[in-house]
Parts: sequence; C-alpha cells; structure tokens
Amino acid sequence: MTINLVAAIAGKALDGLFARQTATAQNVANAGSANFTPLRVSFEDALRDAAALHPGDTPASVLPRVAGVAPRIDAPLPLASNTVRIDDEIATASETSARYAMLAGMLDRTMQIEKLAIGGG
Repeated sequence: MTINLVAAIAGKALDGLFARQTATAQNVANAGSANFTPLRVSFEDALRDAAALHPGDTPASVLPRVAGVAPRIDAPLPLASNTVRIDDEIATASETSARYAMLAGMLDRTMQIEKLAIGGG
C-alpha cells in the first residue's frame, strides 16, 4: 500500500468515527425524549471491502473505491429496543474517541513520513 492510500483509508475512517461520535451525542442528548429512535452509524465493512486488494488492483484503482465510502445511518432498531441506554452510549463514545485518537496519530505519522520522503530530511 502506498502512503496516499493509507492516508485515504485513515481519512475515511476518521469521517466515519466523527459521524458515529455525532450520532452518539444525539442519542445521549435525546435519551429522555418520547419516541426517539437511537442513531447507529456503520462504515467499517464498506471501508474494508473498498480497501481490499483484488488481483490486478493498483493503488490508483483502489483510491476511488475508498473515496466512495460514506458513513451510513443504520435502519432503526425494532420498536421494542428503541430505548437509549446511557451506559451503552458512553461505552460507544469512549471506544470511538480512542479509535479516533489512534487514527489521527497514525495519519500524522504517515504525513510526517511523506514530508520526510519529499523533503529528504
């Protein structure tokens, strides 16, 4: 994988995690609202499929697939399970935050490597 492809994948993952964090915040904010349906965001499977290398693929052919991945708001849960559980939301927020920080750090290191490669020192 090239640095550009790694950066594109990490950037899309950051987009998905940001969307998940936003949805989690909405879930917590509306926990006591009548008839509120909790939001769920998914993107990992689509990003994994888009980034998968197939015979004959080049980084240039994978980049458009990765670029086309967008976070998706999942279909509402069955009505009986449409309650917001604050403990689950806090766990989701914590995991999402940790993953976001890890990816941001990885992307920063990737950009530093690219800068060194371009600048030569």
